[in-house]
Amino acid sequence: MDDLSLIKKYYGENMSHLCRELFPTILENKGLLFNIINSKFNPSKFLYEDIISENKVSEFKNYIYSLLDKEKNNKKEEVTKTPFELLEEAGYTLYECKSENDIQKFRKYFKKNEELCTFNYGNRLYSCYMFFAVKKNVDKIKREDFKEPKRQDEYGTSVISIQFSRDNKNTLSIKNRYNHTVSNPDATFSNNLDNIIPGLTESFNEYYNFNINSDDSIDFELNNYVIANDGKYYKYNYE
Repeated sequence: MDDLSLIKKYYGENMSHLCRELFPTILENKGLLFNIINSKFNPSKFLYEDIISENKVSEFKNYIYSLLDKEKNNKKEEVTKTPFELLEEAGYTLYECKSENDIQKFRKYFKKNEELCTFNYGNRLYSCYMFFAVKKNVDKIKREDFKEPKRQDEYGTSVISIQFSRDNKNTLSIKNRYNHTVSNPDATFSNNLDNIIPGLTESFNEYYNFNINSDDSIDFELNNYVIANDGKYYKYNYE
């Protein structure tokens, strides 16, 4: 049984939908997300409702990401190039979106029924820093040539949306041209900028003062929940 099915079974369908939206990177590793959640939260169909009612979605997301075991590397590679320069070396032109009009300029690269939800007029820029990276030969890469699309084929990665959450973790999502036509399109390159070109993560961190892949520990609080001796959150009711 996959992670989302297990989360649905033990925490409810709404919780599985929320996790699909929040944790595409973790879902790349089968069994990881369910094990993290189950290690900290006693199964409860009320967890989703309590997170939503208390407006704790962002805190919950950051808490789960903070629980990931990360390899600490004290020797950070010195970065001398900007994200724009590194992506140019990888064959892309990087654009920073500062307005809704900037975002809509990239809709033209997406076929009908494969547009990103990012293009739905809303407040995406209030919650995310938005970038698009476009391959320099994008006009020569045709959708009709890819009858069996794969998430990281030449077409899928010829236009990518790079989005960072506007919080202290700057959680990253890299979205490709296929949207939901392929599996987990919100985790293209496994949401690892260095899979595009080495040094890109640290370059974004330095150039934009981001906090990508931070190892900062984060606490999580939810009303009417207590941490028991086994380290899990349990919901309780006042009599």
